[in-house]
Amino acid sequence: RMAEDPSGSGPLRWALTVAAALLVPDLISLVAQLLHRSRIGSQVPDELQGIYDPGEYDTSSKYTKAKTDLSLIRHIYDLAVLLVFWFSHGFPWLDNFCIRLGLGGEAVTGLAYFGILTLGLFVLGLPFDIYTTFVLEERFGFNKTTPYTFVKDRLKGLALAVLVGAPLLYSTLWFFLSVGPSAWLWVFLTLTIFQLLVVFLLPAVILPLFLEMDPLPEGTALVTNKTDKGYPEFLSGRFFYRDTADAERSPVWTTTDRRFQGASQGAKLSIRRVEGQWSIAEGDAVFATLAAPAADLAAEGRLEWCLTQAGMAATPSAAGGAATPTPSPKDPLVSPGLWTTSANVGSLRAKLLRLAERLGYHGASIFVIDGSTRSEHSNAFCTGFGRFRRICLFDTLLPLMSEDEIVAVLGHEIGHDRLFHVHTRLVLGILYSFVMFFALGKFLTSKTISSAFFVPSPNVYVGIVLFSCVWSIVDFMVNIPLIMMSRSNEFAADRYSVDADPAHGALLSSALKKLMKKSKANLTPHPLHVFLTYSHPPLDARLKAMRDYHNARHPQASMS
Repeated sequence: RMAEDPSGSGPLRWALTVAAALLVPDLISLVAQLLHRSRIGSQVPDELQGIYDPGEYDTSSKYTKAKTDLSLIRHIYDLAVLLVFWFSHGFPWLDNFCIRLGLGGEAVTGLAYFGILTLGLFVLGLPFDIYTTFVLEERFGFNKTTPYTFVKDRLKGLALAVLVGAPLLYSTLWFFLSVGPSAWLWVFLTLTIFQLLVVFLLPAVILPLFLEMDPLPEGTALVTNKTDKGYPEFLSGRFFYRDTADAERSPVWTTTDRRFQGASQGAKLSIRRVEGQWSIAEGDAVFATLAAPAADLAAEGRLEWCLTQAGMAATPSAAGGAATPTPSPKDPLVSPGLWTTSANVGSLRAKLLRLAERLGYHGASIFVIDGSTRSEHSNAFCTGFGRFRRICLFDTLLPLMSEDEIVAVLGHEIGHDRLFHVHTRLVLGILYSFVMFFALGKFLTSKTISSAFFVPSPNVYVGIVLFSCVWSIVDFMVNIPLIMMSRSNEFAADRYSVDADPAHGALLSSALKKLMKKSKANLTPHPLHVFLTYSHPPLDARLKAMRDYHNARHPQASMS
């Protein structure tokens, strides 16, 4: 058994020994990131030729390099914060500070300890979040998040941490303070039950707190083009869905975008007739009118629109960037550069539901996530179980891919469910939690661990924090096989989609190329970086595997 001072040469040397061990995973990650950075802009694999033209590839390389540099800086910054706090005796100092607050029992003091740590980490990380969102992502054309949405999302996250995290943490502290040696088991059972509840509640309760989720409707939608910076952001790349609330009235299409004036009061941006003229309007404010008469917007193909003076006032170049006038559609118009096209979302909805039923993914509802109010990045996923199943499509995905490509992508996502990838990850996560909480119960008040962090008298809440620091080594090692399994699951889900329909091989390949291109994804990652961090296989390996599998299964319709 180790003595209280295991090194035999003082707490400082023991702390340095533990710190050196904890830094090994971080150093490996830093080396992987540096190697990854060295590969940016290198020769594109033959499998991926043609995704980018030279200008686009240069932009992709600059974007990847900017993200990697920021990640390296953030990594070093986080390490410096930890080491400075650690070796300036920050853990025992904060403990003494919370005790002096005189809040009552140890559980309440523990809540204060965790709360101050969490708030401190939040504040220290905030500059990086702001820079990533409003500088890096903005520079490369991805950011659509307004300062209001940014602040609101973080306040919601903090509120959720207080309302949900605080009671869970209090119950954890109470068990360890009151139950005795079996406390770790009760904590494990409590948190596992909560985790299972979250799995069911996530799609229906939690996700809608942060994202606008609307059912994919029947009928035809109107889609605005991706406009340049001379046009209001809330008119760019928007999906307007047919509002069927009153079939007797003139057709109305509405969108759920929250970036325009009046949205916080529940106003909706819509395409409708105002004083007999087709207009894009919010209440009485008309931002654009149709350039030429049209009887049926859904059947006319591409239609050009002209901004009104109110629309011009809402452009980023206008003072304040907000639309304050409330003109009529008779105001002078500016030259057109905005147009709409129709999209048969009802047809897409029918195809997706038919595929889901055919593959045994019964009872799912299809929702569109208003992701474009935050970012230009696209995604699709299936979530939930039983009657809580949801097929979720980011609205940025709809104008990017054809109907059949989206259906092929959904075949992949359903594959994760039907091949029990989600269930397997859940079970493995629970088993890992069991081992972790067992170890926590054994080492919670270990003097061997606490002395490495200059804590003379270990208690429950400080012990949890210190254990989590030490356990990060185990997390790093366990994460490697889990991430390898994740990459294997992606290959398996690709094969599942190909088996679902012979046409899916080519369609899914095309969809992935479009997704990578729009995301300005790096096409030449370093193998070590892939090994440590990539939950999805590199695109070239994925396309080759899909083509080989398709050709073996469907030789009569081989992919080139």
